[in-house]
Amino acid sequence: MLALLQRCLPDTPLPSVRETLRVSLAVGIAVLLTGLLSALLAPAALTPVLVASMGASAIILLALPTSPLAQPWPLVGGQMISFAIGITLARWIHWPLVAGALALLLTAAAMLRLHCLHPPGGAATLIPILAHPDGPPFSYSYLLAPVAVNLLVLLLLAWGLNRWLGRTYPHRPQPARLNPHGTGDPAPTERAGLRERDVMAVLAEESVLPDIGAAELRRLLARAEYTALHRVFGELDCAAVMSREVVTVCSKQGAQEAWRLLRQHKLRALPVLDPLGQLVGMIALVDFLKRIPFAGLARDTGVLAAWLAGRDGPEPLVEEVMTHSIQTVRDNQSLLDLVPLLSDAGLHHLPVVDIEGKLVGMMTQSDLIAGLQWEMVRRAV
Repeated sequence: MLALLQRCLPDTPLPSVRETLRVSLAVGIAVLLTGLLSALLAPAALTPVLVASMGASAIILLALPTSPLAQPWPLVGGQMISFAIGITLARWIHWPLVAGALALLLTAAAMLRLHCLHPPGGAATLIPILAHPDGPPFSYSYLLAPVAVNLLVLLLLAWGLNRWLGRTYPHRPQPARLNPHGTGDPAPTERAGLRERDVMAVLAEESVLPDIGAAELRRLLARAEYTALHRVFGELDCAAVMSREVVTVCSKQGAQEAWRLLRQHKLRALPVLDPLGQLVGMIALVDFLKRIPFAGLARDTGVLAAWLAGRDGPEPLVEEVMTHSIQTVRDNQSLLDLVPLLSDAGLHHLPVVDIEGKLVGMMTQSDLIAGLQWEMVRRAV
């Protein structure tokens, strides 16, 4: 018997007590304010000022704000279509049970085909049929007040209360990472993984109607994959792989010295330290190339040499050429955290700092590949 009861429970995580109290309070506030504000906006003689199905909608909008069922079009379309069908059938069919069954049939079909599935619509379509079976049928003006008024107020309250709860409403899935090179290819970490069309294909094949969008489901599955990967390969950190003997340049030195170091050590970038040894930026080959026009390579090489030598004015300092806003990583950070930075973000090198912010090493794409390869070989033997 206990096993049977356990199978009947939903396979979803239980919210914390704090979250339960916050959402419950928000639902109560939403229903109360929907009734009060609707009474102010609707005609004074209107009865009722609050439609019963709005209570169910309030729970969905505030407890499941990321669900497709809670978005504005399903809320408005699902409720309005359901009421319209219920009012129409109540006028033409005088057997409440028959009218109710037919109304639910038509309501479900309409919401599914119009992409506005909203479960409270099932209750909404029965209200005009069962509320006053022996009285006069509802007028179509009921769609404007109180239904449309309730929906408008509830929608605005859902937006405000979800912001108060720290959520974004209406929910929009996170956009896919842009390719750093401006091409149409997906970002590197998204090319081999799950795509939204993969999720859509499986849902269509299984004939499943999930209460979560395909894009959001793909994002959550990708996060789960990353968490599992982190559990397996997350032990290796930057300190085990990084280059420790780092070539640096002082921000107060001339740019010609940085250029010399880049050429001598065959590097593409150098960390820049201030006179106190604090990391203040990076200077890369591209920072020098930005300083010259590309009218002709031979001529521009001479322009760059003259500029570095100070023949066209004072020699520029490193701090005048370098990039000031840079991305750093910690020495105890997992190598897996560097994958999106050195692939999707288009970075080629990352300064590694300790807990005090002191430069202790450098990580490059080749360091990352070597570290992950070593970890895979170690686990294979």
